[in-house]
Amino acid sequence: MRKIIAIAGIVVVLVLLYIARGPLARHWYGRGLEYGEMEMHGDALRFFSRAVMVKSGFTEARFRQALTHAYLDNDAEAVRLFTRALERDSEFAPLWFYRGVSQSMLGNHADAADDFSRAIELDYEPASSLTYRGRARQELDRTDDAISDFSLAIAADSTHGPAWFSRGIVKANRGDFSGALADYNMAVKYDSGNPEAYRMRGTVLANLENFSAAIDDYGRLIDMDASFAGLYRERGLFRHRIGDFSGAVDDLERALDIYPDDAEIYYHRGSAFASLGDFNRAIEDLSRSISIDRNNARAFLNRGLVWLRRGVADRALDDFNASVALDATNPQAFYLQGTARAMGGDYQGSVAGFDRAIGLDSNHAMAYFNRGISKGIMGMHEEAITDYNRSLELNPDNPGAYLQRAVSRINLNDMSGGCEDLRVALERGVSEAENMLKMYCPDSGTVIVR
Repeated sequence: MRKIIAIAGIVVVLVLLYIARGPLARHWYGRGLEYGEMEMHGDALRFFSRAVMVKSGFTEARFRQALTHAYLDNDAEAVRLFTRALERDSEFAPLWFYRGVSQSMLGNHADAADDFSRAIELDYEPASSLTYRGRARQELDRTDDAISDFSLAIAADSTHGPAWFSRGIVKANRGDFSGALADYNMAVKYDSGNPEAYRMRGTVLANLENFSAAIDDYGRLIDMDASFAGLYRERGLFRHRIGDFSGAVDDLERALDIYPDDAEIYYHRGSAFASLGDFNRAIEDLSRSISIDRNNARAFLNRGLVWLRRGVADRALDDFNASVALDATNPQAFYLQGTARAMGGDYQGSVAGFDRAIGLDSNHAMAYFNRGISKGIMGMHEEAITDYNRSLELNPDNPGAYLQRAVSRINLNDMSGGCEDLRVALERGVSEAENMLKMYCPDSGTVIVR
């Protein structure tokens, strides 16, 4: 009798425990949610696991258990737990979506795309599911499918900023910068807290050479998040491009605090100093850039140009020689090499430099002009006139070419042509032409500027 009573008692206890497991599981589940909201994911995981242990068929608890592993960057374990939960309940759409997210984090983009497709079939958050599938397809180089998914996401919810942003990335990668800009504008409109939208829009604006707008976007980013301080470098380059040399110097100064050994920053700041007329600091920065990277042909070129502007032709020539040795494809380097040689009195050598520049760029008007001057000084006036003619064909607004051609024409006793060139040079503002007109063209009478 006692044995029967004991067995009955055990049965009652088991029944009561079975009945109580639902409320107990929900209790642990609720505690897990509380800790999850406080982002105390380790504690949340412990309670979700208890809920699953008490009631193995509790799909929401299994889902949260797996999701919390994903929050803790345990994506492989998250995928395993999502899969086990799906074996019990394949109609619970969030399981497919978030398993897809973890698959993406693990680089399993094909599996992720399949999971997002199932979430779409179950009508789970269509805009988000389509956007995530589009990103997975983009990683698989299925860019047309990706564009289609992003467009469908936008059709499902035109205010879904991530879809606009993601489609903008694909368009930018394809070189469709105008289309990308339109998408980034919408991304910023509907998801203004996404710093990457501003960064990517700034990059596209720079590609479209709208540097002022790019500067504005990078400024917002820097103000929004100190981790974007590295953008002082890019913003400084943009400011240099639009002629804000003081602003460029300020930004590049801050960039050097972050990247103290960046040769490019010294190069661009040195170039900005040169544009401001601060040649000493320009030389310092360009020299620092060269000391870090001696293979930067542009740094030698710009430092040579500063020496040239300071009238130090021999130092300039050394730098131009170094520049052309590193890059023999830049016509400007040979042009400046020729100019430095001419300043040093080596006119034959200067002609060789100008020849190389013209060989690389047959439309280099200044190379023809300066080669004409060197040839004229060497007494080769007919060849000089040919160069002046070509220079004026390319740039008819160079009044100095008329003056120099007049000199060569007069040396060849073409007084009529020389005097006409002097008149044109004078009326275009070359004051030296007036005395020459009086000296070589006395029959011209009073000079009247037309």
